[in-house]
Amino acid sequence: MEWESILADAVQNGKIRELHLSKIPVLKLLGWVDHQLKYTHYRGALVKLNEKLFFVRESTIKALQQYMNWKAKNLIQVIKD
Repeated sequence: MEWESILADAVQNGKIRELHLSKIPVLKLLGWVDHQLKYTHYRGALVKLNEKLFFVRESTIKALQQYMNWKAKNLIQVIKD
């Protein structure tokens, strides 16, 4: 918890200390999802951060494309319950 509070203010005046940079968790792209449910269309990517799984919408990915490489070829298959 202490590192989380330190890292929350780690970037100041456009600079970050090397020690702080090494403590920031890295987002890992697992693959793409394109699945239609009855009322919702899931189109985006599954990512892993600190062993937790997250879904990132396509609109967010497009907004971040100029800053981050989102290249992954694998499509994650969704299995119906």
